Amino acid sequence: MLGFARELTVASTFGLSPQLDVFVAVMTLQLFFGAQIGNALETVFIARVAKEGRAMTVRREVKPALCGLLLVNLGVVLFLLASGGLLVQGIFPRFDETQAALGVRTLHFLTLPIVFASTAGLLRGALSVLGFFAPGFVAGSIISVCSILSITIWSEPLGIDALTLGVAVGNLLVMLLFALRLLRLTSSTPSDSTPSAPKGWFVLWGAAGTILLGELMYSAVGLTERSLASWLPSGSIAGFFYAGTIVSVPLSLLVMPLTTMTFPRMVKAFGEDKTAGRAMLRKQAMLLLGVSFTVVALVSFFAEPIVELVFMRGKFSLEHALFTASILSITVWALPFMSLGRVFRNSCYALSDYRTPMAGLMAQWLVLAALGAALVPLVGVQGLAIAIVAGEAVTSVIMGSRLAMQLRSA
Repeated sequence: MLGFARELTVASTFGLSPQLDVFVAVMTLQLFFGAQIGNALETVFIARVAKEGRAMTVRREVKPALCGLLLVNLGVVLFLLASGGLLVQGIFPRFDETQAALGVRTLHFLTLPIVFASTAGLLRGALSVLGFFAPGFVAGSIISVCSILSITIWSEPLGIDALTLGVAVGNLLVMLLFALRLLRLTSSTPSDSTPSAPKGWFVLWGAAGTILLGELMYSAVGLTERSLASWLPSGSIAGFFYAGTIVSVPLSLLVMPLTTMTFPRMVKAFGEDKTAGRAMLRKQAMLLLGVSFTVVALVSFFAEPIVELVFMRGKFSLEHALFTASILSITVWALPFMSLGRVFRNSCYALSDYRTPMAGLMAQWLVLAALGAALVPLVGVQGLAIAIVAGEAVTSVIMGSRLAMQLRSA
């Protein structure tokens, strides 16, 4: 809900501005190199350590992982500082000179939160193994509060840079919170008299590499969506962002907490008894489908009044609200597929299957790119919205089909 309040603050302050288009576009790169690398490490760390689940094991395994991540982060930062201009101009060639310059500056500034976010992801995985989920759930709230405060205080002198500053400070505080909590949980644990040698950091990254290929495809999906949106009138990237904000509310309130808390249990269930794992998968899928279709029925019918009620204040005008509602009434149909995709992806990871999610994302990207390129010139905004829903549907169908084949053969 605090994340939703943040987007309300962003909407009333910046509206559907070209500057917000740039920020949303560049944040896709930040999310891959920061949050998504952290998510990959979190997933692999849980899958490898959850079976033991002891603080001593976590302490032994997290140190080499952090050292490896430090080297990777150094390479990422140097790469982005050296190639920021080429990335922005290559992915968003329709940005004008002012937008391109702002994009490069924003990307350079976001290298610090990239380091903070990826490190926090690994630490969150260690905390999840120990059964402590609360720090992970408040992370988004911390970033949201920092963003709201930064926009409120500094939007006049700094403009869109105030939002970038809030994101950076929020990610720093989250990383520090995770680190301090993990130190407190593991420092008081007595050492094992015959500890096993920790695995090298490259072992963790070897498994994470496959997931990162999938995360790279996920980022390619986001970048393709925003690149296609840049073909549309100014403010279109921001319009899709605000529509996505409303769709993300049920994801943040139900889907993400449920699947995050049950993932370690799902790993154990599939490891011990495939029948128990299938039962957990079926129960989650039915629950999330029921909630998702209820949300779709309400939002698709009341899209315009919802957007007007939620966003129409400050610099977010009635014209902006109608434009965003036209997107939302279509993209909300992606919600059931996104919910199922989250459950299917966790089930695949619990079975140590990292290829199926990547295959689903590859198909999603191909559908989005091909259908979007065909429909955007013909029907504009609605064409891109249809392509987004079709891509989400394809990835869920592919993951679900391949997962069903694995479980039948088990």
